[in-house]
Amino acid sequence: MAETYLERLQKGRGNRQVICFPYLGGHSRSFYPLVSHLPDTEIWAFTPPGHGMNSEEPLEHMQQLVELYTNELLPIIKSGATLFGHSLGGITAYYVTQRLQQELPDVAKTLRLVLSACNTPAECGLKRYDQMSDEHLIDHLFSYDGLPKELIHEKELLQYFMPVIRADFRMLESAATLECQPLSLPVLFLWGERDNAVPLQSALKWERYFDVPMKLQTIREGTHMFIMHHPSTVAHYLTSFMTPEVEPLNIVDR
Repeated sequence: MAETYLERLQKGRGNRQVICFPYLGGHSRSFYPLVSHLPDTEIWAFTPPGHGMNSEEPLEHMQQLVELYTNELLPIIKSGATLFGHSLGGITAYYVTQRLQQELPDVAKTLRLVLSACNTPAECGLKRYDQMSDEHLIDHLFSYDGLPKELIHEKELLQYFMPVIRADFRMLESAATLECQPLSLPVLFLWGERDNAVPLQSALKWERYFDVPMKLQTIREGTHMFIMHHPSTVAHYLTSFMTPEVEPLNIVDR
């Protein structure tokens, strides 16, 4: 049986389409908390090799993932779609959007991009997480506020996931090796004000990756994994960004 990389989580009842790109260790069903808050939206989400129910070996280079995701998107992506990526997924969404400009230029010029809690590719190349010990890497994951605190005593269980986690960190670092061409499309950055992995200064560095002004929205009290803890808030800002004529976006002053 062929492995599945792209899953439709919801058919939707309107003409809005959102494509979700998972964070480190995540998969398509990591986005289920968002679905009920976007009832009129067609929602698709990716599962990378080796994640979720996919039994393949995980990839370790961003170029491989971009090629895979782009090929999966070509048959289903619609004009006006919004690409939404959190953390590692934000960087992936950026490069996939860049690739879509080559493969589907007419569709690509209608797209919207939402980056969420991600450092720039250049910064990812400065951090060698793959050289950390398992213990220090696990501690680092807990600092993201994305793992249940009860798991801190389940070292054996966490060890089981370490090959995938390490592959994702190598994927993150490889992003710095890809060429970046500034994009010209509506872009929103969601930033958690308590994110200790992506400071505000790092979020603002994304502006150099675009030829248009980038909108920045603060998630109040949001830690790095605010997508888990504040799904209704994330959905609200996604909806506002997709339909600005209906719901004005509350952009933070800076």
